[in-house]
Amino acid sequence: MRREQNQTKKGKSIFLTATIWIAVCWVVIALAALAGATYAWFTFSPYTKVEPMGSTVSSGETALFISDRPDQGFDVYCPMPPKADGDLEPISTSDLNRFYCATMQDRQGITTANKDITAELDRKAITGTLYLKSLKDDCAVYLYRPNLKIDTDGQTLAALRLGLRFTTASGVITHIFALNNMGNTSGAEVRQTVPAAGTVMSGVGANGAVPYVSDPCKELAPYLALPNGEYKVTPGADRLCTIGANEVVTVEYWLYLEGCDVNCFNPVQNKNVDFQLSFAGVSPEE
Repeated sequence: MRREQNQTKKGKSIFLTATIWIAVCWVVIALAALAGATYAWFTFSPYTKVEPMGSTVSSGETALFISDRPDQGFDVYCPMPPKADGDLEPISTSDLNRFYCATMQDRQGITTANKDITAELDRKAITGTLYLKSLKDDCAVYLYRPNLKIDTDGQTLAALRLGLRFTTASGVITHIFALNNMGNTSGAEVRQTVPAAGTVMSGVGANGAVPYVSDPCKELAPYLALPNGEYKVTPGADRLCTIGANEVVTVEYWLYLEGCDVNCFNPVQNKNVDFQLSFAGVSPEE
């Protein structure tokens, strides 16, 4: 369907998609310290291919477009290149503002020391920025399940997190999602690497006392829109954000391995990940 037709149909819902392929390889190097602690480095290969994909189904007054630039290029799809190429390493965050990695573990594999790696994050996670623009009407934004893709094995899905931060005219909205809903993770192996399960690092510890807080990740399912006929979608129970008419919203994204997750250890290696983001825009009254 041509874009000119998409902008004039009724009951408008726009699905926006961008994709990135990542080859993932994990090498673990461990050195035994005199005190018996273990220093560990987890290294992943950089991205190997970036290619855009897109689709749109639209009707009505809401028209949502996407771009990799804030001032031009808005269309129904856009490229999604990462900020930088580099290795992917297990990292931890409680808010997408500061990121940490383990530097020391005890004999049981529990992390006892860490460091702040926020300044080098671009080389340790898939991160970048997109822009959404709503035309003609306010727009409730969801992730569109049919075109949302994070294809990998269950072990990797169990350890991955998807972070999204929307900067809108009314404020900043942050989401951190677990990705168990994206595949079968029932067979994922588990190894606890933190003192209490379900926690993540929240700062740099002193004297071996790493600060932990409850893992803020939430289920993805309530934020997914599903197809409902040819030109409509069924909105999710919860929206990612709301965009005003003619407003441009900044969308920052992070795909990363939560190093404090019990599934994030040696079996997460030699994997291929197909990463594609897709948004649905729905008139708020629908």
